[in-house]
Amino acid sequence: MSEMPKKEVIELSKKGSRLFRAGQLESAEKAYLEAKALDPENPYVLSGLGDVYRKMNRFEESGAQYDAVLKTDPTNIFALRGAGDARRGMKKPLEAIPFWLRYLEINEKDSHVMVRIADAYHKLGDSKNAIDFYQQSLEIKPYDPFALLGLGNVYYAQHDDEKALACFEKLLSKNTSHNVVLMTMIGNIYRRRREYDRAMDYYEKALELDPKNNFALFGMGDCFRGKLDMAKAVFWWEKILDQEPENQNLWTRVGDALVSLGRLDDAVEHYNASLKVGYDLYALLGLARAAQQKGDYEQACHFCEQALEVDRDNPRALEELAKICDQAGYPEKAEAARARIRD
Repeated sequence: MSEMPKKEVIELSKKGSRLFRAGQLESAEKAYLEAKALDPENPYVLSGLGDVYRKMNRFEESGAQYDAVLKTDPTNIFALRGAGDARRGMKKPLEAIPFWLRYLEINEKDSHVMVRIADAYHKLGDSKNAIDFYQQSLEIKPYDPFALLGLGNVYYAQHDDEKALACFEKLLSKNTSHNVVLMTMIGNIYRRRREYDRAMDYYEKALELDPKNNFALFGMGDCFRGKLDMAKAVFWWEKILDQEPENQNLWTRVGDALVSLGRLDDAVEHYNASLKVGYDLYALLGLARAAQQKGDYEQACHFCEQALEVDRDNPRALEELAKICDQAGYPEKAEAARARIRD
């Protein structure tokens, strides 16, 4: 290449880099493409173009640029890291990991890439390697928020509550942004341990920052359910239904809570709202229980039979039908339902 085109490529590459940092991605792409037309194998140009495409979420094109660099320079750290990041964008963690591992062979103290490898292993269900890389990252940066959150998530998924709490609380001690997700997850751990008051402390903190956070709202309701205060459980869960009218499971759950409170008409409304979303065995059985408590045994049997039309041998529906028939004074019908369970 002559001196003039070489100089022009350098200037275009610098221009592309400036535009990229300024967030002017389309203009940066144009500058890099002009440079690439003059020097198709220039690693700086190809890596820069890869960065632009990655930022534009054009991950396939991004990966192709980095791969072109690696064909001629297999140890180019910018291309190795970028190639891994592009695969991550493509949702191909298994393909991303080898690029990042090769990168770490050269730049072995990059804790950020260690976290990305750990995240990839976690997505692949490989908790052993995920934990290993998160811990390697924390040896370099002990309060890295992404490493602490990722490691805590692995322990949380394993139900290793003590280790998960240690990670989350360490992160919270340094995290001045008051992370809502973090508070909710800590609340979930205490709720799982039936330490409801401690759990609610964290849910309340989360809701102060994000009053519509459905995870915290659900947690508050479930804590009150655990404390056998179903009226307050309903109060919190209803806040979710205001935002998520298609949440079928919750319509039915709240319906069950309302039955336990004796608010049968309200319960029927909730079960019917669930059935508007789609078929729900438990909503039909809830309607059967509500009708049974009202003394309308024929209607109660009708709802059980509706469920059995969809799943002829469903044991829950047959058991419910047998109980209703016992109470209604239909012993033969009750025995016929139990016989179907035995068969």
